[in-house]
Amino acid sequence: MKRILIAIALCITVTSFATERKFENDYNIEQSKFNSSAEESGLSLLNGKLAFSRNDSIYQAEIDDSLDIKEIVFVEDLSKLGIEGTFAQVENTIYFSSGGDLYSADLNNGTWSNPQKLKIDSLSGGRKEYTGSSFAHRRWTYKIKPISGLYNPTVTPDGSRIYFSADFENGAGGRDIWYIDRKENGKAWYAPKNAGYAVNTSADEDFPFLAGDSALYFSSSRTDTLGSVNIFKSFMNRKAKMLAADFNSANEDFNFVATENCIFLVSDRNGNRDIYRPGLIVLPPDTVAADSVAIDSIPADTMLKDLNIIRKDFNTVVFYFNFNKTSMISEYEKEFEYIFNFINESPDSEFAITGHTDERGSDSYNLRLSRNRAREVYNKLVKMGVKTKLEETGDRFVVDGLGEQNPEIKGAKTEEEHQKNRRVEIKKLD
Repeated sequence: MKRILIAIALCITVTSFATERKFENDYNIEQSKFNSSAEESGLSLLNGKLAFSRNDSIYQAEIDDSLDIKEIVFVEDLSKLGIEGTFAQVENTIYFSSGGDLYSADLNNGTWSNPQKLKIDSLSGGRKEYTGSSFAHRRWTYKIKPISGLYNPTVTPDGSRIYFSADFENGAGGRDIWYIDRKENGKAWYAPKNAGYAVNTSADEDFPFLAGDSALYFSSSRTDTLGSVNIFKSFMNRKAKMLAADFNSANEDFNFVATENCIFLVSDRNGNRDIYRPGLIVLPPDTVAADSVAIDSIPADTMLKDLNIIRKDFNTVVFYFNFNKTSMISEYEKEFEYIFNFINESPDSEFAITGHTDERGSDSYNLRLSRNRAREVYNKLVKMGVKTKLEETGDRFVVDGLGEQNPEIKGAKTEEEHQKNRRVEIKKLD
């Protein structure tokens, strides 16, 4: 499978638990003006700027007020260190992976130099061979040499703990997130510890990133995602939750990082590794809404009233909307009774409520319309008395919209086909 990625930029205050939500409603993901024909990846932060790899070289860019990058420069000293994947900075020290081992390098006279392999307890004999495609181009999967394979470090603000990904034998399965703590003498590190089942699964977890000292972002290929790889967040070591559809797609999304003002991530949703940024959605007064076919012009037998709701499988219910409607008119009351009962069948489970539109109308309007539909369903369920919190994990529902990104019938032509795309899916996540 072709592995192609995109870098995405969005504003965030890194010390907050859920600041990325401010960009879930009124922002689109837009391409940077400074993308190249090559692929960009390996996103890292250096002195508040965005660093990334392109053609096996490392570049650095300013972030301007419009949330785009600018003034891209080649960083020769970093490019000479053999950095593979991401790196992390604490003051005048950076931590990175090279050849599957973790290294540090220091800033001396304005140059990053003097790389030193980290001294970590108990690594010998505990690592597995991990085979896959080469990591030379910093792709999601990579070939790890025998007894090697520590990648993509992120570090706490005080430099006392490093999180990274590895495939040790005593992990949860596949590639996991691990961490090491610095010894009291400051010159070596204790043996790796697994980040735990709040983060790791039997699938692959990778690209950890610490926002402040309490929010851990990472990517996972677990089954309950929108695509093959998506971004998750664990706050204060609670059970990880997938980020909203602004930050995830039906493809691969990973390598999330954040400055005080912006976030960045990598995805292949548009077919190439490109840098993306947030753009404010502006709807002109005369914007034609998606699904805006006059209801009187549709014959009664094409309204598919029997398909207002179906149970797609054991874990998923699909609710169908008519045209550009978001309000719950009386004909849908019986459907909501069914959804309410479906959710109450699993009182300790989490659910995703995801809105979709047909493919007519503008991308930005469809995105907003799909979110409004999902929220309308959620609000109706709350009024009906559905439980919204779980004792262990907090919020029970992830509510978002994908616009026209994931139609049931791509390239729909008939009204019946369009209506199957206008829907809200309610899916049990565990």
